[in-house]
Amino acid sequence: MNHRPTPGDARTIARRLFGVDGEAAPLPGEFDWNYRVRGSAGDFVLKLGSPGRRPVFELITTALIHLEGSGPGVRVPRVVPPGGAAPRSAIAEVAAPRPTIAEADLRGEPIIACACTYIDGIPLAELRPRSMAVLESLGALLAELDAALTDFDHPALARDFPWRMETAAGTVRARLGDLATGRDLVAATLERAVRRLDPVRGDLPSSTIHNDANDYNVIVVPSLEGARLAGLIDFGDVVRGWRVAEIAVAATYAMMGLPDPLEAGCAIVRGYASVAPVSEAECTAIVPIVALRLCLSVCVQAAEMRRQPDNAYLAVSQEPAWELLDTLARTDWRIAEFRIREAAGLPPNPGLAAVTPPGPAASVMAPDVLARPHTIDLSVGSPALPHPGDLLPEGALDRWVVAEMAAHGATVGVGRYGEARLLYDAPDFHAPGNDGPEARTIHLGLDLFAPPGTPVHSPLAGVVVSVADNDRPRDYGPTVILRHEPGAAGPGSEPAADATSPHEPGFHTLYGHLDHATLAHLEPGSHIGAGDVIGWLGGADVNGGWPPHLHFQVIALDPLCDDGIEGADLHNFPGVALQRLRTVWESVLPDPAALAGLPPGTVTATGADDDPVLRKRDLAAKRTTVLGSSLSLSYDDPIHMVRGLGAYLYDNAARRYLDTVNNVPHVGHGNRRVAEAIARQSRLLNTNTRYLHGEIVALADELLAHFPAPLEVVFLVCSGSEANELALRMARNHTGNDGVVCLEGGYHGNTGGLVEVSQYKFDGPGGRGPSDRVAVAPMPDVYRGRYRRGEGLTDDELARRYAGDVARAATRLAASDVASAAARLDAGDMARAAGRPDAPRPGPGVAAFIAEPILSCGGQIEPPPGYLDAAFRHIRRAGGVCIADEVQVGFGRVGDAFWGFELQVVVPDIVTLGKPMGNGHPVAAVVTTREIADSFANGMEYFSTFGGNPVSCAAARAVLAEIRDRGLQEHARTVGGALLRGLREITSDHPIVGDVRGRGLFLGIEFVRDRASREPFPEACSYLVNRAREMGVLLSVDGPAHNVIKIKPPLVFGEAEAGLLLETLAAVLNESALLGFVK
Repeated sequence: MNHRPTPGDARTIARRLFGVDGEAAPLPGEFDWNYRVRGSAGDFVLKLGSPGRRPVFELITTALIHLEGSGPGVRVPRVVPPGGAAPRSAIAEVAAPRPTIAEADLRGEPIIACACTYIDGIPLAELRPRSMAVLESLGALLAELDAALTDFDHPALARDFPWRMETAAGTVRARLGDLATGRDLVAATLERAVRRLDPVRGDLPSSTIHNDANDYNVIVVPSLEGARLAGLIDFGDVVRGWRVAEIAVAATYAMMGLPDPLEAGCAIVRGYASVAPVSEAECTAIVPIVALRLCLSVCVQAAEMRRQPDNAYLAVSQEPAWELLDTLARTDWRIAEFRIREAAGLPPNPGLAAVTPPGPAASVMAPDVLARPHTIDLSVGSPALPHPGDLLPEGALDRWVVAEMAAHGATVGVGRYGEARLLYDAPDFHAPGNDGPEARTIHLGLDLFAPPGTPVHSPLAGVVVSVADNDRPRDYGPTVILRHEPGAAGPGSEPAADATSPHEPGFHTLYGHLDHATLAHLEPGSHIGAGDVIGWLGGADVNGGWPPHLHFQVIALDPLCDDGIEGADLHNFPGVALQRLRTVWESVLPDPAALAGLPPGTVTATGADDDPVLRKRDLAAKRTTVLGSSLSLSYDDPIHMVRGLGAYLYDNAARRYLDTVNNVPHVGHGNRRVAEAIARQSRLLNTNTRYLHGEIVALADELLAHFPAPLEVVFLVCSGSEANELALRMARNHTGNDGVVCLEGGYHGNTGGLVEVSQYKFDGPGGRGPSDRVAVAPMPDVYRGRYRRGEGLTDDELARRYAGDVARAATRLAASDVASAAARLDAGDMARAAGRPDAPRPGPGVAAFIAEPILSCGGQIEPPPGYLDAAFRHIRRAGGVCIADEVQVGFGRVGDAFWGFELQVVVPDIVTLGKPMGNGHPVAAVVTTREIADSFANGMEYFSTFGGNPVSCAAARAVLAEIRDRGLQEHARTVGGALLRGLREITSDHPIVGDVRGRGLFLGIEFVRDRASREPFPEACSYLVNRAREMGVLLSVDGPAHNVIKIKPPLVFGEAEAGLLLETLAAVLNESALLGFVK
């Protein structure tokens, strides 16, 4: 056509031919002109084309009409016939079907048009992140669609066009010359695909298929509850062809741009298989068809882009297509097929049963070496494994293994198959995943620890297929791979005559961490009899840097078959797998224990206790039956944690999580100094305070060195709740009053007495409201409180006003509630009580004001400067004492001071300490004045069975020493300050972030629906926290409205951790669910 329709033309045609009047906006298209028309009855898609496109237009509309009777799972547009804006299905039935194609005149040229309903949402290509749940839904939709189209027929289905996958190889060969670059990559990929596809071509069923479920034709709706699939559009490529091409084409585009593309392809297969079985032949064909589609795409688009250089739609998928081609070139398609088979519900490795090795004809080491085995627990949760820091020096792990074996009188140490380990620290074990960094941690071999030089034997007859030195750090070092026939015989036997070809069927065994002498001992092609020596164990200097041991594994496929893999290392094979791919890799690397020749019962089979997923499910189920249901778990998908180290926690699959929320391990998870202090004192003495011991006095001295006068007396207890209970008891005893002023949003502990003074609890779910002896003052929140910064009030005025609220609360306690007192006594009681000294007072009086210097459960609220000074003066005038609850914020966390109250330049009467004081060991304290302490000594003995015991004191002293010696207060100031600036920078363009605040490493991010109203947005918080958890970063929600992200990590949290946190938060803030809400 000589003329292209403009948006104005499209609006005119839509109004005249379809009765739809509205603004027309162009949509992408390859051959036709597409417009979104916003009509009063809804939005529609107007499709315009040259008359020669009529067969395709008729195919599209006929297919959509055919699908109108399908189930609700087939979410596709509905045809709008010419003459009316209602979808066809809403038009009264008539005797003859109404036409679906209309003709118009475009400045003297004929043009054809059809219309359908518009499916609202965004293209899958724009969805961040690429949701695997949505891809599963897409797979299910495609299966239902294909079933509904099975009996659909139309002459245009047999048309010749380039996107037919059965003929794609020929099309690519014919168009290779159109490529300016990448021709060799495409040619090699093409031949590799054809090689794998040809044997199954005859077994692939046919159907009518959509054939173009690319990421711009799949429409999704982002939401905070999880993105959902809205529908599938653009039926212009409908064709009769291989059913599996439907899956493969969708997978091609879903896989683009992901670190692990195949995870997306498997999600589509899983969804398709949930509706219709995917056959073994189809599983084999999917990766080759994906590769063919990519080759076809880059070739066809290269030619089209020369013809239509201004058509941006043509270039949209080319860069990710080339990247995916490159990834597939370096991928073992056999493993990819196994993953697809698992997603389809089939056994991953179909050849596993056929290569299950027989029992050994000989042992891999001499019988006297294997005589007294001892299991060496190298798992992530091993209680025997030394502190990881102790394993860093060269040879440390080796010395520990030797000591373990000696302690148990063992001749050989056994490292288990299927174990999740933390030992794999080399770069080769780590890679970016689709949801953040991930590491291979699951050991899929058997380790046999013995001295260097110990001979290694072949348990079966076989052929040497590889002898190589894999000399990278943490690799195998000298390695031997043998191939065995399924019927490999006993000692001295020869392998079968046809066993000389390295690619014949059979199974293989791998022997890693050998000595250099092995390299000269064997040659590829050599026949090995069962029991023959194949090499010797190497030392750490030659075996990849490991303790001397044999890594022994069975490989249930041919590791030397390169299958066209670019850069394939044929002399090496993985021995450690990702947890999420464990089932697949177990089918490739089955448990070799039966072949090793160990005494029966030495190595137990992998079971629920070893499989992280099964173990987690078992724990979760058991927890609900033996623990109270009010005990909550964090995250939609709870985590089974087994180890902590520094600023990180590790689950039972050895996945690492950055901990930004647990402020109890103040000086780092697994802190060696604290652990050693606890162990050392536990071995020496653990008793109570009725005996003299030096630890309690030393701890009190060291604590008081951080306090100003007149705070000079320490009481040691076991928890922050116990500390706050004791503080209130002291206050009531000292003042003779009973009432407590607390703050809105405050939380001070889990006992009944503390819930009574914790508005966060008593006004929350299950709470009973405030008691008569409690008065609540508004939270001094200068962002969303009653008095706000930025509304013309200075900080001094804000402090004065909020402190005035405290004064008014104290007045209510001192002078009100006469009616409440009267309600407790009848008139006769009141008369009899008149004049008695023990008669009820009008109010409980003010015993104390309790507050955190920065409110934690309130949402990391830092009061305005001067607030506590003014509030304390009001309370003291009312006869009360002032309690600073430092349980959350103390011990240098705020950076600029050791205690939070120092930020307000005040001295409380009582200070309570808890959470971080013992780095997880239950120890806490109350620090007060001599006057208050003396008044508490009223004849009633104070005694806490465990408070102040030597072990707890040793733990707390170690914490203080770590803070001092490692400069952790200053560290919190510098890292926290940089993190605060970074948080403000990455959130500045996100209007759902209302405020970023805090001090040191005690920070909060408040989420609001908009910055004008400051209405809380708790759903955004929940979404962000759970997404960050999926990406390996632990955050938590706080605040009365649950709309504040709290950040209070261990103080060893450093610049690298701050960078990872900022990177993760920035990524999640830019995900579609949050951006879509803002838009």
